[in-house]
Amino acid sequence: MRILNEVPLSKIKEIREAQESIPISLDALGLELVQEKLAHAQTKELVKTLGQELVQTKLDIARLKGGNA
Repeated sequence: MRILNEVPLSKIKEIREAQESIPISLDALGLELVQEKLAHAQTKELVKTLGQELVQTKLDIARLKGGNA
């Protein structure tokens, strides 16, 4: 039989204790995720609006130059 994990048990215990000592609140993580999603949605909407304004500005410039737009 071959040992697949050659990490000593003491090291594994250390790693587990370190992970347990980090308090993770699922509510806090969920709230942060919602905030990030809202910020992303606002950014997408801003990019969309700026794109529309850019197109309108280009059409206005073409019209002022005597284009057929």
